[in-house]
Amino acid sequence: MRSLRVAGALSALALLLVAAPPAQAGSGTGAGLGDGAPRWETRWNPSPWRDGVNAFEALEDDRRGSHPEGQPHVYVQGNAWRFDAHLEDRDGSDRMRNEVRGMRASDGRALEMRKDETWRITYQMYIPDTFDATTSFTHIWQLKTSDIGTPVAQLSLPVINGVPKIAARYWTLEDNRSHDFATADLEPIQNKWVGVTIELKSADAGSMRWVLRDGNRTIVDQKVEGIDLWWTPEQYNRPKWGIYRSIRSAGLQETYMLVKDLKAEQLGPATPPVTLPPPDRGPGTYEAERVGNVWEGAAEPAYCAVCSGGRKVILIGGNVYDYAVVKGVLSETTGTRQMTVHALVDGSQTYSVSVNGGDAIQVPMTGTKDTVTTATVPVDLVAGVNTIRFYSHTARSPELDKIVIK
Repeated sequence: MRSLRVAGALSALALLLVAAPPAQAGSGTGAGLGDGAPRWETRWNPSPWRDGVNAFEALEDDRRGSHPEGQPHVYVQGNAWRFDAHLEDRDGSDRMRNEVRGMRASDGRALEMRKDETWRITYQMYIPDTFDATTSFTHIWQLKTSDIGTPVAQLSLPVINGVPKIAARYWTLEDNRSHDFATADLEPIQNKWVGVTIELKSADAGSMRWVLRDGNRTIVDQKVEGIDLWWTPEQYNRPKWGIYRSIRSAGLQETYMLVKDLKAEQLGPATPPVTLPPPDRGPGTYEAERVGNVWEGAAEPAYCAVCSGGRKVILIGGNVYDYAVVKGVLSETTGTRQMTVHALVDGSQTYSVSVNGGDAIQVPMTGTKDTVTTATVPVDLVAGVNTIRFYSHTARSPELDKIVIK
């Protein structure tokens, strides 16, 4: 095993982002016309009938496969997106989750909420009276980044002093705690369409504003400033909609939620997209993020400044659900070859590797999260096309950059 520190590390990114000037707060669409101030620009306005669930970056519809009879749990109903929650649904032993994450433009590109950008998200929401607030957690909207498990911000349905509420909250990463900054009674907004506005500045000293309206009546309009809403050095913030709740609250019912009229606006000009370095096209090299590979459960490609191709696959292992499969591995003959795994390692971590569904090979690795580490193991390939699965049933595995077969 050896470690390769890629030149430049984070300070001289192989992943180049040309950032737009920081946006300043405005009063609304058209604010600043004629005075040079930034304006609200629509970036996302999907249609259920036209875009379906492809309006979102990814779908988390019973990703553990706990209730196939209930599929789909996330789908279009009329002019809205519907999220179902059944009592059988599970996303682990103590919770259920049926959500969508991120926003996808009409050209297929994921929209990224980046540092110092101000975004405004508006939509209509319908919560039936079967969708209860809970003594444990129930979240109906989240702001997250892919490389950190703690949410940045949320809309939740807690029970506070015995009263069902809807609450807007942000989180502090250093102590992993949530902070409600605005609440409203839940019962008066059930069984009707209500309007939601969330305005966010993703910054070290950021801000969050939550507006809840029943028709023309404003129920809540509250803003909190000077809060840290930017935690990630390489990834980006993205919203999530759906039902994510603990199953350990009494009185849970089968239920659903509807959202419609989704819209996202950015204050000021669009930030240019990230420019990725080219992938490694050397002989026998297979990038983990290559199109055609499989990422199951929470596993997904993410930006990586020190990785070839500018990406890695994160959130591999820790359970039976989160794994990655490198497909299309070619071999001219049947026999044993040497596979070198390139990955970012947080201390000591291990992959289980299965070639073509065979017995697991253990690949222990030791390294740091800002360095590409390598480990070489023998693998038995067949003549033709092979698949190689990376997983771990017990703990998170390293973040996979690429493999090289020799």
